[in-house]
Order: sequence, then structure tokens, then C-alpha cells
Amino acid sequence: MNFDKAADFIWTNGRLLERRIFEYAFFQGSESAVLNALKAYQNDDGGFGHGLEPDLRAPHSHPLYIEFALRILYELNIRDSDLAYKVCEYISKHADFKKGIPAIYPSSSKYPRAIHWENPQSVEPSFSRLTGLVGLLSWQGINHPWLDKAINVCLSNIRTNKYDDSHTILNAFCLLESLPQTSEIEDLYNKLSQELLHCNFFNMTPSNNYGLTPLDFSPYPYSYCRRIFSDTIINKHLDDLEAKQAADGGWEIQWEAPGNMAKLEWRAYRTLKSLLLLKEYKRLEGKD
Repeated sequence: MNFDKAADFIWTNGRLLERRIFEYAFFQGSESAVLNALKAYQNDDGGFGHGLEPDLRAPHSHPLYIEFALRILYELNIRDSDLAYKVCEYISKHADFKKGIPAIYPSSSKYPRAIHWENPQSVEPSFSRLTGLVGLLSWQGINHPWLDKAINVCLSNIRTNKYDDSHTILNAFCLLESLPQTSEIEDLYNKLSQELLHCNFFNMTPSNNYGLTPLDFSPYPYSYCRRIFSDTIINKHLDDLEAKQAADGGWEIQWEAPGNMAKLEWRAYRTLKSLLLLKEYKRLEGKD
């Protein structure tokens, strides 16, 4: 793995957000610089927009963008009560405790977007999408009158429904992690762990197919979900991750982005995440 070529790829193609995160992780950059770069995407209504998730190029707030923003903070172990409270205000006005919340709104059709967001279900309310957002908000540790009720509703949904999408399970684990580790939470943890093994878009063994991997669930050796996977499985994925660095220093994506700029933004983001993973697992000699 060539760290210098990966760094050049990020400096060349990354947005200010990726470059700030890169500085923060590897060159003593500041947490405030990361937050300022992220908050530039936050709208006055508390949501996020402006192409933060590169597959949708809309300026307005969409739940998809909010999840992307909160996931960044989770993976960097950054909590910001001001940002999270504004997000919670937004979600509380747009979520339905019986139906959930959509990934994107119909207005997204006015802007360039990846082909997979043309699916009509993308604009339909989803309870699994709401569970993910509530989990990431709960992890932020904010006090909001809507959030307590939302947590209970989402826990009930986890308890009574089978989750079959790895993305949903990924963020549902954040909800469990944010709560006191009672026997009930442990039971739900075991339930999700079993569902993960048979869900869609999950690659337990290295593959060229699109899907989340054990490294997405265990970005650190001490991650909440790390005990689900054996050392052998984790090491195989780390080996595969190193081997998939492209000749230009970056990592490729496995879907069609809505344009060359979006593709480069995604590749810079994926390259950054790859370096962060390899750093945490002591795979970057001299950079750990």
C-alpha cells in the first residue's frame, strides 16, 4: 500500500471536508476545522444538503445527507451538541413514528443523481432509515424531547421486525451502542448480529460485489461490533483492502456516480476511509 500516492489522491480530488479529515487524522489537524467544513453543508432548517453525499447533487436538506454527516462524526468519534440538536429539530418535523422517513424527497428529481436513486422506493417513508438516524443522534448524546420517544419507538421496531439490509443494521447498532448495556440491549445486539450474517449488501468474505464488510462494522479494533467477527475474517478484509488500491493511489467505487466530479469525490472519500481503517489496525508503517 502506497500512503504517499493515496495522500496525493486526496489532496488532488478530495473536497475541503475530506482534506480537513485527512489533516485531523494524520497531521494534527483540529476537530473544529472538521466541524466547520461539515457545517458548511448544513442548511438553516437544521438538515444537510449541497451534495454532501455525492450521489445526489441537490442543495436542499434530505435525510440521506443527514445520515452521511452523522456517520462521519460517529466514525471520527466527534460529538457536537449544537449540530446534532439542529438535526434533531429537523428530523422531528419530518419523521412519522408509524411510517418512518424517506431517504430523499421527490424534489431530488430536479437535480442530478445516481441511477440507484431513481428507484421509486427512495422517496417512500422508511422506518429503517429513521432507526438509523435516531441511532446516530442518540450516540451524539443530546437531550431533546422528541428523541427519547423516538428511541423507544425504534427499539420496538428492532425488536419486532427482521432487518434485511446491512446499511440499516449498521446504524441500528449505533442506537444500541448509545444506550446502557442491559440484558435487553444485549438480546437485541445478538438478534442484529444474526440478521447481519444473512442480510442483503453484506460481504462476509472479500468480494468485488457492492456491499458493506466487517470493516464497516468494526472501523476500530475496539469497535462495538468487533466481537462479531473473528481475527481471521478481519485480517482477510484488511489484506483485501490494501490490495485494492488503484494505480493512481485511490480506491475505486462499485457503482455509477452521477458525473465525473461525483465519482472523484466518492473515490477521495473512500480513499480517506481506507487509510483511516488501515491506520487504526496498524497497517500503515510510520503513520500509526
